[in-house]
Amino acid sequence: MGTETTVRPGKAGVRCPGLPEDERHMSRAFKLARRGMGHVSPNPMVGCLLVRNGQMVGEGYHQRFGGPHAEAQAIQDAGEKARGATAYVTLEPCAVSYADKKTPPCTEALIRAGVKRVVVSVRDPNPRVNGGGLARLKSSGIEVAEGVLAEEGARLIRGFSRWILTGRPFVILKAARTRDDFVAASLDFNWFTSPESKRRAHHLRAEVDGILVGRRTAEIADPQLTVREVAGHNPRRIVLDTALRLPGGLQLFNDGAAPTLVITTEGESGTTPWGERIKVAPSAAGVDLGQVLDALGERGITSLLVEGGPTLHREFLRARLVDEVILFTAPREADAKVKRRPDLRNALVVPEGWCLIAKEELGGDQLVVAQPDHSLSGMLNHSSIERSST
Repeated sequence: MGTETTVRPGKAGVRCPGLPEDERHMSRAFKLARRGMGHVSPNPMVGCLLVRNGQMVGEGYHQRFGGPHAEAQAIQDAGEKARGATAYVTLEPCAVSYADKKTPPCTEALIRAGVKRVVVSVRDPNPRVNGGGLARLKSSGIEVAEGVLAEEGARLIRGFSRWILTGRPFVILKAARTRDDFVAASLDFNWFTSPESKRRAHHLRAEVDGILVGRRTAEIADPQLTVREVAGHNPRRIVLDTALRLPGGLQLFNDGAAPTLVITTEGESGTTPWGERIKVAPSAAGVDLGQVLDALGERGITSLLVEGGPTLHREFLRARLVDEVILFTAPREADAKVKRRPDLRNALVVPEGWCLIAKEELGGDQLVVAQPDHSLSGMLNHSSIERSST
């Protein structure tokens, strides 16, 4: 890890909750940004809308890692109509170039296009950029406003924020349980939550870069760990198999639906026909989860969904490596055979002191989402590691 640095907020732009038209246009920019989901990591999703005289004249989003940024796409779409327009950008435009950066600074493209005003949702948490892009725009005579729909903006890039500042992914623990607190309703291990909950779970998969399970879950349930109920990309599949005991016939190793990464404390790291084997240090709990997150971050995984099982959930919570907990509770009880299996007892709980940020009913199931009692946005001006986004 590098030397800790602090990035000062500065006075680059005017912070404001946003005028109604600013919020409306920024909402459109968010929709554009999400089109890049699954294609831009480890870069953040970014959308840009150009508006002149109340009319949209250009729009764009970051479509793929290494490709043109959202601002460049919107300017190309608008052509000469970009001159005198207001740019709505979900993330502060970049203002720097460095050796491994694949695209030119977006601030210069906005300046050359003659944009008169730039409205951003949140600053770029990258210490190389934070505040510098807004300062560059303002110094060139462009009016700058920031903080429009900032909460939504911070959520959109939360994986990138965690990764660029720590080198590790944003970690989400997800579980489904019966009302009597088991992670299975029967020993066939079929889905027991509602169709609505199943679709939500698959949407969660589509939102992340990686999905992690333990050896027991992989061996017993033989899951695909793919996105099937909704449209979206398949995340990289990761399984903890410390002693390399998983059978080769599992779907994870044979269906070709997505790369599979095996985390182990045995053998050697290297590529395989189905993906990659990653060796990490052992620990009293079996594997050093912090080192696992470091290894995944090194591979550009900025967000990680931990689906289980109970032992893995327990160890992540014990190690205090969790950023969000998502828990589905179905109204049915587990059958008698499951109740005789203490290893199927749910271990995912909302830790004491965490904030409940969402609660809803999905087809008769109850869904709760909780996070630690601190805002990720508080990280945006602090860094202990320097990484490159392009």
